[in-house]
Amino acid sequence: MIQIVDSKPGEGMTLRTVSFQGKGLSATQRARLVFEQQTRARFLNEHLTTQVNETLAAVEERKEEGAKPVRQWFLEYEAKGTPCVAELFGF
Repeated sequence: MIQIVDSKPGEGMTLRTVSFQGKGLSATQRARLVFEQQTRARFLNEHLTTQVNETLAAVEERKEEGAKPVRQWFLEYEAKGTPCVAELFGF
């Protein structure tokens, strides 16, 4: 338990007692949490590092070959003018 002195304007000081019982983790839960955090950090770092290195190597290889960058977005159809809804229904 912790005692806190609280002061509010016009009311003076009051003493509060705060209890944090039941807010902690058991030894098993703490061990599991630490294990999950360490595993997640190791996996993400190794995995991301590997992916970034592979991607950079592939980009450098394409640059040396003189290949153009891969177009991820391209225009499939371009029309000018006002669309006619009647064409949809066969008129």
